[in-house]
Order: sequence, then structure tokens, then C-alpha cells
Amino acid sequence: MLIKRLRYSGAYKMFMWVANALAEKGHEVTVFTYMNSDVEELPEKIRWIKADLENSGLVKIVKETRRQIKDSGADVSISFLLDANIINTLACIGTKTKSIICERNDPFKPHYYKLQFTKWMFRFANGAVFQLPKVAEFYSMIKGPTAVIPNPVIPVAERIETGPFEKRENIIVSLGRLDIFQKRQDILLNAFARFLKGHPDYKLYLFGDGPDEEKLRLLANELGITEAVCFKGITNSPLQELSKTKFFVMTSDFEGIPNSLIEAMSIGLPCISTDCRPGGARLLIENGKSGIIVPPGDANKLCEQMEYLTDNPQTADKLGEEAAKSLIRFSEAEITDKWDRYLKQVTI
Repeated sequence: MLIKRLRYSGAYKMFMWVANALAEKGHEVTVFTYMNSDVEELPEKIRWIKADLENSGLVKIVKETRRQIKDSGADVSISFLLDANIINTLACIGTKTKSIICERNDPFKPHYYKLQFTKWMFRFANGAVFQLPKVAEFYSMIKGPTAVIPNPVIPVAERIETGPFEKRENIIVSLGRLDIFQKRQDILLNAFARFLKGHPDYKLYLFGDGPDEEKLRLLANELGITEAVCFKGITNSPLQELSKTKFFVMTSDFEGIPNSLIEAMSIGLPCISTDCRPGGARLLIENGKSGIIVPPGDANKLCEQMEYLTDNPQTADKLGEEAAKSLIRFSEAEITDKWDRYLKQVTI
């Protein structure tokens, strides 16, 4: 399995989940990273080869990856994220190892120029795994077996109880990187400013850090809501933090399958999400039954639904209950089996 580096955020966590799940299933798993990682160690069942190619060009990285693939005798080489997908595809050409690329982002997003220039390479890939059917449409150039395999819902060791809506604190919560281009917390702040006019006793908690924290702080100040908006930073106990709040809001323009939304739904928290490209929220939420979907970029619609949940606590509780029930189809065992069946299909 190939990835540029290991970090503690979304796609990287799922990369490690897949590696560990396949190792537990009996596959011999080697992870190869070619740039410095934030993670220090991996589970004992996984072999980790670390190369320091931080300042190396594409050709050198491809050659080293190809050497590692040949030395390992791997049947399959699985890569996550665009840079690693390019390297994996090129490194496996002419070898006995099948290259499997994994797209974890929205290939249709604006300004994704690097993918537009390099997508022709993927006709040489032997297969691919996607989170969503819409993403698979973009990669029609891949002739080998492909599969749509969503992220699993990972259970926590202790049961988290949210309690009834009316007994939780008057807090609306959002969890994710502070990045206006993708996550659109500017829309959330504008909607919350309007919401506050009728619900002045509420707070908005933003968990996460990112490049646009200062811009968002300035926007909160311009909107006159500084006292009601709390920038909480990174949390090591997201589910415990979420469980104290009234409901969860996600305002992204594009996502894969959003882990933060899964986490909120898994503990029975009512959720409002934008209908983000290329369909991750729609995969998770049945609108009006297990959550609420609103149009991207529409602060007025978002405010309306925030007011609706607040003013209808019984409905909010029902949405939360249905959200938790709906995630059974994303159990770890089910998703592991999907990966296992796909790898058997590729190696036949």
C-alpha cells in the first residue's frame, strides 16, 4: 500500500484502517511512504518501509517505488490520493503487480488542474476503488475491475449517550478543517448570525484548525457574533464533544464520504449537511428521515433548517435515532469483506 506520508486526518486514517483491516483478514501488508510522516509507528502486523524522498523528482520516486514493489513480490499495490496514484500506476507498468488506485476526493471540483493534466495516465492502472458511484464515472478510462467501497463506521470502546434534545446544551457544532474553499464555514457563520436573532442563547462550536481560522474570526467579528462563536481547535475526543451539543452542521461544497458526518450520525446526533459533490452526504443521509440536506452555499436555507430543528425537538430526536440506525450498512466487517472480495477479483 502506497501513500505519500501518514498523517492524522481523514484520508490518511482510512488508508491505515484499510491496511490494518486487510492485515487482520490474513493479507500480508506492506506500507510504503516516500515523505516524512507525522505518525511514528504502525500495528505489528504491518510492515512499514519509509523512504526520505522529500526533495526528489517524480522519476526518482517512481524508480524507488518500483524497486520496493518488485522486492516485496506484491500481488497488488494499492495507493491513496492523487500523487501516490500517479506514482503507483507508473511504477507497476511492466511488473506482475496489479496497480489499484483509490480516489478519496472530488475529481469534479474546480481548479483540480493536476488531475486534469494527469488523468490520462490512469488508463494504465489495473483497477480502482472509489467511495461513490459518481466518482467512478470520472474514471471511465480504467479498464480493469473497479469497486465502490465506502468508509466504515468505526465503533468506539465506550458507548456515547447523547440524551434527549431538550436536555443537551444550546450548542451547534461543526467539525473539520477551517478551509473556506472546501468546507465553507463562511456560510455557516452567516447562517448562524441570522439564527441568533431568534435564538440568542445559542453558541456555535467550531472544532478543527486550518488555513482560514483568522479569516473566519474576522468574519465572526464583522457579523457581530464573536461572543457566540467558539473556535475550539483540535479535539482528541470528538464523539464526547459532539454528544453534548444540540445538532451537527456540515457546509462543505465537496467531500468524499465525510468522516465527521459519520461520527455525528453514529452517536444519534441530528445532522444538517449540504448536498456536497460528488454525493457523500446523500449516500449517508435520507433527507427528512435520517438527517437534513440543504443546497450548498445557501445561508438562508441553512438558517431555516437550523431553526426548524431547534423549534421541533421531537423531530430532532427522531432524526438522530434514524441516523444511528442507518449506519449499520457501513459496519467494519461489511466494508472489510468488500475490500477482500475486490482484491480476490483483481488477482484471479
